[in-house]
Amino acid sequence: MKKTTVKMWIFFLLPALFMFGLMVLPASRAQTIIQTDDGEEIIIYPVGSEPKPQPSPVVWEGSTARLGSVLFDSQTRTVTATGWVNQVEGVVEVLACGLRGKVHESIFVLAASPLDLQAALLLAGNKGGEPMARFGEGPPRGSPVDMFVEWEADGETKTARAETFVWDLQKGDVLPDGPWVFTGSILKDGEFKATLEESLIVTFWDPYAIINNPYPNGSNDKVLVVNTRTVPPMETPIRFHIKPAVAVNPLAATDPVVSDPPRIRYGL
Repeated sequence: MKKTTVKMWIFFLLPALFMFGLMVLPASRAQTIIQTDDGEEIIIYPVGSEPKPQPSPVVWEGSTARLGSVLFDSQTRTVTATGWVNQVEGVVEVLACGLRGKVHESIFVLAASPLDLQAALLLAGNKGGEPMARFGEGPPRGSPVDMFVEWEADGETKTARAETFVWDLQKGDVLPDGPWVFTGSILKDGEFKATLEESLIVTFWDPYAIINNPYPNGSNDKVLVVNTRTVPPMETPIRFHIKPAVAVNPLAATDPVVSDPPRIRYGL
């Protein structure tokens, strides 16, 4: 074949190939379905096209609603999630995180979807306040909630307020008894932010968390540690109960508090 003929073929083929490439491009971004040996289908989505998480449907069983693994008792207005003890010593920023949360600094892990937990708390009548501007800046605002941890030990059911598992190094004492703050996580840029790090209930103020520490020490990520005197053994199964508080916490932070507090020295 003459060179001129080859050049002519290339001249006519290139535009066609280009158009063909444009036509097949969307197909290359289509989801991929892989079938495992046991017949289970796994869907792989291209980056940026993943489906957004959705709350579980509400299934009523008498006076109790189930949202995924989260339960809501409409008579007592109590929300219950299950999990386990994840950390028994050291500094913490999170009281309870999700399965994909900050397990390196969280006392408990709850096997609960952040969407389901927030939806159940809203069903209980809780309302979030003005969102905090950034991490460590507050105070958090919203409905006060009481939280209790339940577990089995020595053949008995034990129950304690959630704050009893947190120790304040600056004051040398456990956190005072009192309600926490349901701030509610926020929807930003089309994302429910609590699903990013799954910090469900935090000791260090977090605008993306669902429930925040009510006390001024929430602005300091260095002073709150696990209370080794009260925390159950590692991996102990727990039930985490949350219900609207009957009164506002009188010791809660009320004036704006910003982060970057003075550093302190301590030994564990």
